[in-house]
Amino acid sequence: MQTLRLRFLGAAGVVILLAAWGAASVAAGSFFVPAPWTTVADTALLLSRAGTWTQIFITLLRVCVGFLAGLTAGIAAGIAIGARREIAALLRPLVLFFQGMPPLLWTIPLVALMGIGHFPTIIVITLITFPLVAVTVGEGMTTLPRELGEMLSVFAPGFAARTRELVIPHLAPFLGAAMNAGLVLAVKASVTAEYFGANDGIGFQIQAAYMSLRIRSLFSWAAVLILVILLFNHLLPRIRRGVPRIRGLIRGRAPVICGVEDVKELKRLFTSRVASPRGGSRGIVLKGLSFSYRHRAALMTKLNLTVKPGEIAVVTGESGIGKTTMLKLAASLLRPSAGKVIAPARIGYVFQDDRLLPWRTVSENTALPLVYQGFPRKNALCFAYYLLSEAGLSGEEEKKPDELSGGMKKRAALARCFARLPDAILMDEPFSGLHARARSLLWEMFLRLHSLHPVPVLIVTHYPEEISSLAACRLYKLEGKPGRLVAAR
Repeated sequence: MQTLRLRFLGAAGVVILLAAWGAASVAAGSFFVPAPWTTVADTALLLSRAGTWTQIFITLLRVCVGFLAGLTAGIAAGIAIGARREIAALLRPLVLFFQGMPPLLWTIPLVALMGIGHFPTIIVITLITFPLVAVTVGEGMTTLPRELGEMLSVFAPGFAARTRELVIPHLAPFLGAAMNAGLVLAVKASVTAEYFGANDGIGFQIQAAYMSLRIRSLFSWAAVLILVILLFNHLLPRIRRGVPRIRGLIRGRAPVICGVEDVKELKRLFTSRVASPRGGSRGIVLKGLSFSYRHRAALMTKLNLTVKPGEIAVVTGESGIGKTTMLKLAASLLRPSAGKVIAPARIGYVFQDDRLLPWRTVSENTALPLVYQGFPRKNALCFAYYLLSEAGLSGEEEKKPDELSGGMKKRAALARCFARLPDAILMDEPFSGLHARARSLLWEMFLRLHSLHPVPVLIVTHYPEEISSLAACRLYKLEGKPGRLVAAR
């Protein structure tokens, strides 16, 4: 019913537009404003000529080349503007110049300098679409989730992984908006570019009709331009919806089938990795650790802590005392002001929030560390299925994170931590937001996985009794300003 109502309103809008056009034609005279039915007839006649389609093709070719150049330059500039403040300060004046300056003020000098032809026309289209794309992508970069960036620094470090797993998926909606608006703008820009800098194309035909006062021809070529814009508006959403489907068909979405021998081999790898030379032979050592955020008083000073292989250390303390910061220092997400951190390079981290990539399935999120450690995708997903099964998520592997409950997301984050095949584990209020019974169950799952993969563990929690009642561990308290670690027992 709502769809029919909207269609009716759309049709009514067209009728109102045609009525206003007809009234303007009567008021001004048909020479100056041809009647709508006259323009429709002239446009149909124009489209019946082969030469018209040649002019349309020339314009479309210029639009596509110019827009792709503007899109590429705009994406690069937008990412740079959003990523670094220094680069933003350097590039923003250039972007604002082309965004705010009327094109006529620089198009005519550019054409006079470069001459008439394809190249100056394409350059004009590029420069008109460039700032729109740059500003849109730059806004997208400023909203890049910092939490997911930290997660990738732990589980999938490196520029390539960050770009593929975070930047491109996050910017996809912004790029879609930039393409929708930018391509239409490029078609309109082609009129300005061809009007002054070409001897063919739709813009040139509009110029020729205007200069010779062929008003009916002017209106019919303008109608052709509008039809081209409507065509782009109609096709672009369908292309955007079709790309993921094509990508899915290419990659395939068939469920992963793991043989019994594959699972046995993966279990063996999981349980034996600790015994390797690079495994749990190293503990976590915080030695004389001090830290302060920029222009602030010291948050902690001279922290000393050693967590031996296979040992579990639990740190508690008031909110805001610096417990999360201490874990980030241990994971090398922050650099200490003084002192040093000695820890394995391969760290497993369970954050306060789940930090699952919303555009990946649960199994893909879990397999993420394995994929970027060089495991074949099938083997990584088989391992992820095994860990998710251990975490109580059998049957949920191909769902997206938004389809899971809060407790299930915590389990998936726990499975991802062990998928890192970590040599040490850090846990920051890992099961916060859940009721006591759910937290107890998750601690039991953690301890079961840890028994298979016994590496040093450093846990920050407001509920130290929950873990200490289930397993042997050493308890500490972070207290004071600046914070210091003291043994709780």
